[in-house]
Amino acid sequence: MNISKLSATSAIRLRVTASAMLIGTVLPTAAHAQMAAPVADPVELGVMQGFPPPADKLVTKANSMRFPNLGWALRNTRMMMPTASVEHARVPMPLPAASMLDPDKVQFTVDGTTLSLSDYLRRTYTDGFIVIHDGKIVYEGYFNSYTPHQTHAWASMTKSVTGLIAAQLIDEGKLNPEAKLSEYVPELAATPFGDATVQQNLDMEVPVSYPADLPPDLGLFGAVGFIPRRSDAPDSIYDFLKVTHPTPNATAGAMWYYQNGSPEAVAWALRRITGLSWSEMVSRSIWQKIAEDDGDVVVDRTGTEMASGGFNTTLRDAARFGELMRKGAAGASILFPVSSIRLALKPADNAGAFAKGNLAAGRPGYSYHDYLYQVNDGDRSFAAGGRFGQSILVNPKAGLTIVKFSSYPDQAARPTSAAAGKAIPRESLVTASALDEAARAIKAAIR
Repeated sequence: MNISKLSATSAIRLRVTASAMLIGTVLPTAAHAQMAAPVADPVELGVMQGFPPPADKLVTKANSMRFPNLGWALRNTRMMMPTASVEHARVPMPLPAASMLDPDKVQFTVDGTTLSLSDYLRRTYTDGFIVIHDGKIVYEGYFNSYTPHQTHAWASMTKSVTGLIAAQLIDEGKLNPEAKLSEYVPELAATPFGDATVQQNLDMEVPVSYPADLPPDLGLFGAVGFIPRRSDAPDSIYDFLKVTHPTPNATAGAMWYYQNGSPEAVAWALRRITGLSWSEMVSRSIWQKIAEDDGDVVVDRTGTEMASGGFNTTLRDAARFGELMRKGAAGASILFPVSSIRLALKPADNAGAFAKGNLAAGRPGYSYHDYLYQVNDGDRSFAAGGRFGQSILVNPKAGLTIVKFSSYPDQAARPTSAAAGKAIPRESLVTASALDEAARAIKAAIR
């Protein structure tokens, strides 16, 4: 079947069906996601329990994104995939506790429904949730058998770490944001990534198209080894970048299209400039200065780290990353250059293009820069986001850092082209707007 001859609606339906067949599950209905608090504990549901686990409870690459296996897989990446270590600090950033926030008493409204913070966490497959106010923990919750020293996948929040390393190298004069990326990675010449500037890659303003059967999510997952791969498909991150082609009638810098290739291309340039792997750069520049526990990052068969979505850390260490950024925004960081953090948080002027892009749903008024979302709420808030419900939300004016680790079984099809022009659908309760509402209620509760 030639997908180019299908109607747009049929093509989308075909991609959704193909994704569901590959991953082995379906997107939860609105009623399931919003009206009921699901039983999402993989241990309670018997996933990977027993010696050995029963065959129907065994997590494999073929079924790891199926509910409820996803909840187990996101916190056990080291057992599913080869990883590189990201080393922790000898003296981690302190996170003292303060008076506790009562999640049952924090209430807010989403899409006309008023609910408590506790309800919100239950209904959105939350594994861990932490709130830091002025450097102190005011709430910390672990759910569905997730524990404090267990790592959890960041998914696309990983991009924000890559963006901060890039900002540091730009700040140091080692990376020119206006240069074509191919100046640093000649292998990407004549590709959309190489022809675009470094900054256009960092801001997701690259007019790139992927093959219909190798979308920017599942195609990369197969190349890295997260899921089974066709024998003729790319089997490394670098090879995956080369199957792309330009989007006709689209100009770099004049559109916004979220995809995984740009951060992988940027990470390739960072390695070339520093002579270090992604895990070494992150260890030396960030994790060895703030973290309590080692993190890890997924690698492909060549040992190349997945810089767009392969990072795994504990909940508290994710909060420490958010706090590092918050303090830097306020000019109070001594662990990472303030000028580099402020460069990463420089206001972007692409809100209009973002509103027409594929992640606009549930993010009204947002813009995007250096793999960070800019909320544009008047408080200078910014965020990192990842598939299956991963979020870091920082409100510098309120002194708030919030991290949410989740296992929401997101099966929405990802567009394969910058020309798709259609936002990925989101249930209202799992949008960034819902977390923004929760943050406003938390802000009010701790005043």
